[in-house]
This record gives sequence, structure tokens and C-alpha cells, in this order.
Amino acid sequence: MAVIGIDEGASKTAGILWSEGRIEESVRLRTDTTSSETVLAGLVEACSSLMDRASSRGIEASGIGIGVAGYIDFAQGMVSDAPNQPLHDYPIRDMLARELAKPVYVDNDANLAALAEARLGAGKDSRYLLHLTLGTGIGGGIVIDGQLYRGAKGSAGEFGHITIMEGGPQCNSGHRGCLEALSSGTAIYRRVEHLAAEGVASDMIADFLENPESFGAHTVCRHAEQKDTLALDILREAGGHLGYGIATLVNIFNPDVVTLSGGLLDCYPYMAEEMYRAYEENAIPISRRHARILTSTLGKDGGSLGAALLALENS
Repeated sequence: MAVIGIDEGASKTAGILWSEGRIEESVRLRTDTTSSETVLAGLVEACSSLMDRASSRGIEASGIGIGVAGYIDFAQGMVSDAPNQPLHDYPIRDMLARELAKPVYVDNDANLAALAEARLGAGKDSRYLLHLTLGTGIGGGIVIDGQLYRGAKGSAGEFGHITIMEGGPQCNSGHRGCLEALSSGTAIYRRVEHLAAEGVASDMIADFLENPESFGAHTVCRHAEQKDTLALDILREAGGHLGYGIATLVNIFNPDVVTLSGGLLDCYPYMAEEMYRAYEENAIPISRRHARILTSTLGKDGGSLGAALLALENS
């Protein structure tokens, strides 16, 4: 059986054709977030491209899975809200099914990344898995007894918004002191921005002041590689907050494994030591000794693979 899996985010739309346990074709497009219509058009383009390629190889896709960065009403196939996209109470499942004449299944992108890790990735065969996506923001997914846990309204697993520091800095959603406000790519950028405003001097700050639009966590990582003390301190601090967050989650869920994915993993070597220190100090021993913290083995395809699995398991 062949299926299509699409990982749709605010900046890119990536898709795969999955057949016989492997990726047969892939596509990657820039997401146009001008309007809900342009978002839909991009999804139709990505799916149609993969369907055409499948047809040329004598393969027919039986269903389509879509992972969207937002709050998803899974039962209704609706995007309730997407903070970085013009999608609000948007019936994306039915709109796409009408355009493509295929069954469509929609879920939160981090949920699907968790599903992929539990079925195919670092957490393969685990019954109880937590997954964190570390990037511009921080998302999460929960797998219990091998099945995704979505919660009453589809918003379970918003790990980025657990409070780590009461009254701390604010994230893009308006929450103060949450994990996303302290450990995400955006949090790292804002920390550099704050230090630059205070007049702190370093090669990294000079890079920021020269071109703040192209500066990001990846730039901080590059300076850390060059042993820039300020960059190393910022990443260690972010790693410590991440460790506190993971400890809180492990104390609540007692998982077999915690998996990590996302662009911020490029900085992980400079965050890991402090992350583990905070985790060891704050996770209760019985849960800490059991749980493993692992980085994704699926790379950039994790979200698309999870979407393909969603379609495969529901078609």
C-alpha cells in the first residue's frame, strides 16, 4: 500500500510518497502563508506532484496524511488555530479531500513526529514515548501504549508551554517563563538581541549587529564551535532550562524514552551537558533510571514519515 505524507509548516512544505516501507519520492516547497487559500494551494501542489510521480511508476496512493504546525481538531479534520499561519477553524481535511479526491487525515506536526519516532525511529517499539521538537518554537507529542494521545481538544503535548521560570521572558504566544521562551531557537535569538542592546561586546554580537535578519540559533552554534564564551554560555543556559522541562515531563509521564528532533539539534552538543545536569537533579530516581533521552534517527523526514503513517494506519 502506498500513501502520501506531508509535513506543512510556516516556512516549508515537505512531502513523501511512502510505499513498501520506504520513501519512493519526495518534494519540498516554500509555504506561502499570504492567506488560507495560498496555504491550501501549496498543499494541493505538493500532493498532486507526488500523486503524478506515483502514477508514472504504476503506484496509486490510497490516502494522504497531513501534519500541520497548529492546534488540530483531529475528529473534525480542522485546524482550530495555527499561530504562524492564516488558518483558524479551517476545514483543511475536507478541503483537500475535495481537491484531490483521496481520503485525507490531519494531525498536529509534532504529534506525527512522535508517531514516527515510536514506529520507525529512536523510540521504535517503545510503549510510552514523549517527543519534543526543538526549533523556532518547541512542540511535543505523547505516545501511550503505542497510540498517540491527543487530549480532549487535540491540544495535548504542548510541551513548549510548561512553565519553567515564573515571571520569565515571554514567548510568541504570550506565555511567560515557558520552555519555549527559554530554550527555543527564538529564545536563543532574543537572548543575543538583549545582550546586544545592553552593549555587550563579542564577535558573535558583532555578527548580530551587522545583519540581525539572517542571524539565528545556527549562528550562535557556529560561534560556539569557535569557542566563543558568550555563545557557549547562552547554549548552556538554554540546555539547562530544557533539562528542567524534560525532568518535569518524565516525573509526570514516566516514559520509556524521550526523543528530540528539530533544527536546534545542531546546537545540542553545546546544550547536552547542562541539560543532563538539570535533568539528573530534578527527575525522580525511579523514572529517571528507566527513561532514555535520545535524538531522532529520522532527520528531516520525521514529520513527513509520521504523516504517512497516519494515512497508512487509517486508510
